[in-house]
Amino acid sequence: MKNLIFLKINNLLHSFYLFDGFLHWAIQRVAAISIIFFTFSLAFLKTFWFFLLLVLFLFYHIFAGIRTLLDDYIHDLNLYLISNLYLRVTIIYFLKTIFIVFLC
Repeated sequence: MKNLIFLKINNLLHSFYLFDGFLHWAIQRVAAISIIFFTFSLAFLKTFWFFLLLVLFLFYHIFAGIRTLLDDYIHDLNLYLISNLYLRVTIIYFLKTIFIVFLC
C-alpha cells in the first residue's frame, strides 16, 4: 500500500515535469511574440507603458533563454547553482536599474 502511494506521487511529479518543458516552451514563444508586438506598437504609439512592457518581456525572454542554456549544458551541480544565482542577481540588478532610471 505504501509503495503504491509513492508510485502514484512519482507518476504525478513526472507528469508535472513533462508539462513543465512544454509550459516553458510556450511562455518563451509568447514572450517573443510580445516583444515583436510591443516593438511595433512603440514605433507607432510611443507610450511609456508599451516601452515598460517591452523591457519586461525582453528581460524575461533573455532570462529564460540563458536559463535554458544553463539547464542544458552545465552538469556540475556547484557550477550550476552559482551560475543560476549569478543570473538571477544580474536580472534583478538590471530590472532595478531600469526601474530607477525610468520610473523615479
